[in-house]
Amino acid sequence: MVTTLLLLLLGVIVGILGAILGIGGGIVMVPVLTFLFDMPVHNAIAVSLVVITANSMSTSAVYLKTGTANLNLGIALSIASVAGALIGSKTAVHLPQSTVMIILGIIQFIMAYLTYVKMKKGSKNHHETNTSKKSFFYGQYKDKATGNIVKYNPVKTGYNFLFSAFSGVFSGLSGAGGGAMIIPGMNLISDIPIKAATATSSFIIGFTAAAGSIVYMQAGYVDVKVVCSIILGIYAGTAISMRYFSKITDKKVSYLLIALLLLVAFQMLYEGVSSLD
Repeated sequence: MVTTLLLLLLGVIVGILGAILGIGGGIVMVPVLTFLFDMPVHNAIAVSLVVITANSMSTSAVYLKTGTANLNLGIALSIASVAGALIGSKTAVHLPQSTVMIILGIIQFIMAYLTYVKMKKGSKNHHETNTSKKSFFYGQYKDKATGNIVKYNPVKTGYNFLFSAFSGVFSGLSGAGGGAMIIPGMNLISDIPIKAATATSSFIIGFTAAAGSIVYMQAGYVDVKVVCSIILGIYAGTAISMRYFSKITDKKVSYLLIALLLLVAFQMLYEGVSSLD
């Protein structure tokens, strides 16, 4: 009974993170399941990927309805991310993860620093963007925190396509969904507003996690009872977050994202170094 309640609480936390930051919550689930519930790392990653799929379904539908998520861009980047996730999952099932975790931790430190630099530098005023020439990936939404209609034409989407493939590999290797890399990638490379990036990430990571989870399911790593308990908590956490997300400013979301990236970095480095012993 205590275990079930703890899993439900974990689901609530994951649901909140998923809605606010556009991530699946794998960076929380994997270490908690590993250290608190004494679950083998491959089983923890498998559970994380299945749960992230459900989490994405519960949040992305709302973001698509409000227009905050960019459907065209999300579908395009999902193709690359899914391909990467399949590669990452197959690699993770057969290889030790210590070296991979250390490399990914260093990358996350770099992403956190670049996101901080971009936030301080400031992005262009998207509500004043010239939209006379709308690209295929053009997007707009109403930011309820400011009342502005945010319009943007993503740039360098080809580079983002490649980066999303790498994010998919990260997802398959770590069980973290890839949102912690997809979001700063869209914001830094294509100058997509941070809220649009987080909302679009919620859409993308569902496909990415589903692709990765198939490999783990075939290998027999998924614990159905644990998955169901966490998913129930997710719906409660999502409901809480969706009610307040629109009131959060872009700057606060950026700070939360930077904190998340640093958390991911420390987690990856810790797991990588610990695995070397």
